[in-house]
Amino acid sequence: MLCTPNKMALAEIKLSVSDIKDMYKDAVLRPKWKAFQTVIFLEKDDGLQDSSKIAAFDFDGCLANTSVKRTGPDAWSLMYPSIPDKLQSLYNDGYKLVIFTNESNIDRWVKKRQVAVDSKIGRLTNFINCVKVPIQVFIACGLGKTRDGVPDAYRKPKPGMWHIMQQHFNSGISADMDQSFYVGDAAGREKDHSDADIKFAQAVGLKFYLPEEYFKP
Repeated sequence: MLCTPNKMALAEIKLSVSDIKDMYKDAVLRPKWKAFQTVIFLEKDDGLQDSSKIAAFDFDGCLANTSVKRTGPDAWSLMYPSIPDKLQSLYNDGYKLVIFTNESNIDRWVKKRQVAVDSKIGRLTNFINCVKVPIQVFIACGLGKTRDGVPDAYRKPKPGMWHIMQQHFNSGISADMDQSFYVGDAAGREKDHSDADIKFAQAVGLKFYLPEEYFKP
């Protein structure tokens, strides 16, 4: 499914070294993980290759089976058995693998923010170790709107996380939109919790796939 970009895809995000933090608000981040505004990101996983070909994925319900009732770095399982081989094949074909995931609990759990951060980053780290493929990760931590009612530019379906990756963390290489794509489970179907993934793809202009389509044997 090919999605047409809207004008928001032209947004420019200014970022300097001084804007990047080792903590997200009052939560300490693991080594290699950084924060910028309402985003936590893994800037450079070992072996990561920047590329014009971007294979992008949601995390919960797409790559990993998780539950809102469970926390902790080990509270997940592979969503589909084919995922490790599929990701390895993409990497071998010269794709850069990127995860774009929302996690509003990081902002919502004010008194347990460190728990929320450690849980999310732990799951992502363990997933990457499981599939044995370098992946860049961006986590949108905001609730969707600021206290003043201004929409968060980074929480999907807003395309801000894509813009950060494209403008500042891909070695200046423009994405080839004919070859790049995004896989996510939130497509606005009756059983879906939202339509954030398909609208994120539309905002960027990426081909969109459902995980059960993309990872089927």
